[in-house]
Amino acid sequence: MTIKRGRKGELGLEVLPLVHMALPEPDGQTLLRDRHPETMAAIGHALRASLDNISRLQGQQAQYAFEAVVVALGGVRLIKTEDSGSYYFDDADGELRPPDFRIILRDGTVLLVEVKLVPPGKEKKVKVRAKDMEATEAYARATGGRLLYAHYWSGPNLWTLVPPSAFQRDVGQQRLTVSAAMMANEMGILGDAFLGGKPPLTVSVLMDTGMEKSVEAEDESDQRLMTTAGVELSSAGKVIKDPAELKLAWFLAWHSGWIPTQRAQFDSLGRVARINYDFAPDVDKDQMREIAKQGFAFFGALSTLYTARFRRATTTDGGDIRALSEEPRPALMAQLVPEDYWEQDRILGLWKFNLKPQ
Repeated sequence: MTIKRGRKGELGLEVLPLVHMALPEPDGQTLLRDRHPETMAAIGHALRASLDNISRLQGQQAQYAFEAVVVALGGVRLIKTEDSGSYYFDDADGELRPPDFRIILRDGTVLLVEVKLVPPGKEKKVKVRAKDMEATEAYARATGGRLLYAHYWSGPNLWTLVPPSAFQRDVGQQRLTVSAAMMANEMGILGDAFLGGKPPLTVSVLMDTGMEKSVEAEDESDQRLMTTAGVELSSAGKVIKDPAELKLAWFLAWHSGWIPTQRAQFDSLGRVARINYDFAPDVDKDQMREIAKQGFAFFGALSTLYTARFRRATTTDGGDIRALSEEPRPALMAQLVPEDYWEQDRILGLWKFNLKPQ
């Protein structure tokens, strides 16, 4: 089964609810089409306020990131925005509050997910108002779904998915710690898992040594004019040639967070034969010895890897927002690491750790 996008929406139609919000009531006998300046002024003011509100933009971007991650993991039958549009309800049993998304798993289980962004430095201040959680739980009961909270811990680039029971009640607030979120994490039901491999993962730029020329420099430094002859990827010193493994290796090199160290190799005549970029975890020597002893280091969770890709596509190097979202790649992570990956001999020795809550 393949995940694909449903109704994409047409701007000319999607803007009409905004017109209703901008002009909720009639103005005498004036026709709606004649209230264009008034409409544009109201929408323009709201748009300017949102674009100037960094926290609002970041929170909205986190919602799009979660949607993209779920689509890329490929473990669901449906994900749909739940909290858009108006709704009416019987308040006899209290308030109802729709969460951000409705998800249907492969087995038909219905999830309702509220997405929260945790900025760097705010990991100890994660909380939800108790009355908001109660209203969202009431909505889940009324609509036949199981409520979960997705938190994006943007500092470590990590997703967790937990039930309300993972929170601790504290004077009108429901608080969540990182440790509690990790222990109760249910991202695995969406297809998430941790990947590990043996460092280094090396990207080598091969040089045509016969084309190398020395270049005179004003500061008398050693400068050379070189011609590239190709690119090679290797894992722990073994060259990767299989196309599927190469695609996965490139993805891991750019999105895992491993840090590249540059080193040059020379031939017997002193010419540059290749420039290697060795990607490895950013740890000290003692930690690297422990990694060598256990035989692998973590690349990160599949959700973490895809979010790194998402962030590169939508933010600047300094972290400023260029776009709220990009079109997700359906089931990309499942395609990069298929279930039968380990049924063949592989150069890229990959470890996969499935996620289950404790």
